[in-house]
Amino acid sequence: MGNAAEREVQAWLETVAADGETLQTVPTATIVPQGKRDESVRRANQFLAQLRTRGGPAVELRRGEVIGEGGMGIVREAEQVALGRPVAIKTLKPSRNEPGAAGDLLREAWITGALEHPNVVPVHHLEIDDDLNPLLILKRIDGTEWSKLYSNAAEVQRRFGAADLLAWNLGILIQVLNALRFAHARRIIHRDLKPSNVMIGHFGEVYLLDWGIAAALEEDPAGRFPHVSESSDLAGTPSYMAPEMLGRDEGPPLSERTDLYLAGAVLFELITGHPPHRGNSAIEIISSVILSKPTLPADTPPELAQICLRAMQPDPADRYDSVEALQRALQRYLDHRGSSHLSRGAATQLAELTALAKGASRGDREAIYRRLAICRFAFHEALATWRDNREAREGLARATTAVAEYELACGDPRAAVTLLSELPDSPPLLAKARAAAEAEARRHKELEDAASQTLDPRTRTAIGVMTFAFVVLPLVAGFRPDMGLRSHSRAVIWALGCTAVAWILWLWARHKNLTAINRRFFEAGKLIFVGQAVLAVGVWLMGQPVGLTLTMNLLLWGASCGMFAVHTDPWLGTSSAAYFIAFLIAARFPEYRMYAVSGGNLGLATTLMWRWAQTARAVTKR
Repeated sequence: MGNAAEREVQAWLETVAADGETLQTVPTATIVPQGKRDESVRRANQFLAQLRTRGGPAVELRRGEVIGEGGMGIVREAEQVALGRPVAIKTLKPSRNEPGAAGDLLREAWITGALEHPNVVPVHHLEIDDDLNPLLILKRIDGTEWSKLYSNAAEVQRRFGAADLLAWNLGILIQVLNALRFAHARRIIHRDLKPSNVMIGHFGEVYLLDWGIAAALEEDPAGRFPHVSESSDLAGTPSYMAPEMLGRDEGPPLSERTDLYLAGAVLFELITGHPPHRGNSAIEIISSVILSKPTLPADTPPELAQICLRAMQPDPADRYDSVEALQRALQRYLDHRGSSHLSRGAATQLAELTALAKGASRGDREAIYRRLAICRFAFHEALATWRDNREAREGLARATTAVAEYELACGDPRAAVTLLSELPDSPPLLAKARAAAEAEARRHKELEDAASQTLDPRTRTAIGVMTFAFVVLPLVAGFRPDMGLRSHSRAVIWALGCTAVAWILWLWARHKNLTAINRRFFEAGKLIFVGQAVLAVGVWLMGQPVGLTLTMNLLLWGASCGMFAVHTDPWLGTSSAAYFIAFLIAARFPEYRMYAVSGGNLGLATTLMWRWAQTARAVTKR
């Protein structure tokens, strides 16, 4: 706090100087209100006077040892002789003989007696002791203060068989809240809730004790219960106080939400092991009360931290609106705790997965996916138990995203898309992965298109040999006319032989995993040779010279290469042009027909070999 705020707190402390020592030296002790209660003191003293003059037989008690002390009273064990039952008797401390102390104890008896609830200690009888002070005869509880158990896991497990200390403590707090809920229904607030005011019986019974500074929110017609307007000065235990309990004139009024703040302060102590307001001076303690900005450990379960911090809001309007609402929140947390535990366990695996996925190579793929499977199983189990587990949902998304980023780095965007598509909410990375997958698909398509232009080496060799023969043999026939096609029968036989060779080559190559384009190339090649044979027969039937067959073959091959250029490879257009030129030469100069045939075939052979070599290099590179 700033200097001005410190001076304000110091000035306020001077108005409560009587309690300053308690604030600084024993902040966990209860401060009993001192002012604005003249009327309630008068009523209590009047009742005590009536009780003293009434007389009557006293309850015969056999007193024992002191078993506890509160802010103003002392508790002893005793035996109620008439019934032979153990009881506890509460009287004023010898030091508390100031005016009004007896009235405080008397009002505690009235309030406790009016709250007949399983979590409130029953009052058996009220009478006057030898010092003419009130004496409360209460049910004796064989047990231990909660403050001595809430951090002792071994003792809690030994006595109550509870292996989960936090769950056991929250169960105790929920039972304490049952008592508060009942009191609030009677329009009474406790104002001093803390672990030392809760007793745990040997059989797990839970009792909220010490109602000495409790106050009523409505006027009591009988005048027994002190109204909050009569108890608005500083009161309560500094280490747990709500801001409105400081008795400041400008502070908010006391209400049921004051007890809710105290319940949050107790929850804070269950989480951290100490009360929320601590300090080396009264100023530090009161400053902590006014600010009410408790800091919880980083490993506090988020849902439990949210419950605690909401209950301890400085402004009562920001707290839970009822004890029941706080109970429901605590019960929901207990119901979800198994899911939260799974999420926290998976978080360790998630951290290891994230570290492993960064900079990992393909060789780490198995280890990464094995760890991802562990994370996903744990997070899915957590979500199956609690669908709204935000920690599990976010953890699942982080685990999946980490592996998706690894797949993108390794060049497998399709795997990244598959992973990210499983998430219920599409992460931003999904769009990037899809774009990369589409780009990869385009590259694969280009690669396939390039590969479709290639043949396996043996098939290329066979076609090369066949093409070489088509280049060389016409040249030989040009130099040796006697070896050429001198008759129609030879032309038909040559055409049928070429057709047979083409079919044999097709049958041999069809088991070589031909691409679609190469498959079409072979299919069309078979038809060209069939057409060549039909052309030879046609020329024979027309009675034309056999040389016309060779000339027309050039036209046939030029047209076929042109069709291949349009539908398969534009480069075959050069072969089409070569055949057309050769056709014109053969038509004009019949004596050079064989050389023209050889030139046209050479153009086709050159184009095929160059294109196959080029595409093979491209495929190998990619």
